[in-house]
Amino acid sequence: MASPKTRRTSTNRRPRGSISADEIITGAFEVANQVSLAEFSMPLLAKHLDVGVTSIYWYFRKKEDLLDAMSEKAGAEYQEATPFEGADDWQDALRRHFRRMHRTFRAQPVMVELTLLRVRNARSSPASLEVMAEKLETIIASLVSAGFTRDGALEVYLSLLAHVCGSAMLEHFGVFTGSEADPDGTVRPNDPLIEALSTRGHHIDNVNERTFEFIFEAILLRAEAMLSDHRDG
Repeated sequence: MASPKTRRTSTNRRPRGSISADEIITGAFEVANQVSLAEFSMPLLAKHLDVGVTSIYWYFRKKEDLLDAMSEKAGAEYQEATPFEGADDWQDALRRHFRRMHRTFRAQPVMVELTLLRVRNARSSPASLEVMAEKLETIIASLVSAGFTRDGALEVYLSLLAHVCGSAMLEHFGVFTGSEADPDGTVRPNDPLIEALSTRGHHIDNVNERTFEFIFEAILLRAEAMLSDHRDG
């Protein structure tokens, strides 16, 4: 994967004190969205911002402190971008919620790592965890009111969550990335496997979107069958 580009072409670094903590966090998101948290480093960020590493350490004494600040920002943006609005049709409510989530994670794939994976590692603040728990409880309660058991509602939610996160990360790392246009307008696959299949007569436009929707709707169909079985039982 290509390394992030620096903002300046000048060989002169910005003087110490000319950058703020907010600029550092914004730059960290830019770098992490191009690589990943595993590859993200303070020297890489310093190069991107055209500052010395010590300018970053002035605000964040270690990488984990910066990641904590990024997680707080990501959590707030995630909550704002993915509201859950109940509806008479539980499927429509889930479609709206998870499609918003999908758009958010596609635009900033590092959000998956910052908001969810760090929760698993107990790196999120208690306040962030409380907000996420409240939203999850609202969704579970909405599905229970539609007729699901609590276990069934949680299974549906986690299945959709895993699909949304997995799709965003696969796209981020260039798996099944669909097609792109050459300068002459010719559309060609930009994934080796898809390209190999296209030479055998198999071609799908907008691979990411189509596969996302196919599995998304399949999960909802399975949920509908689960709900029907529960009502009949």
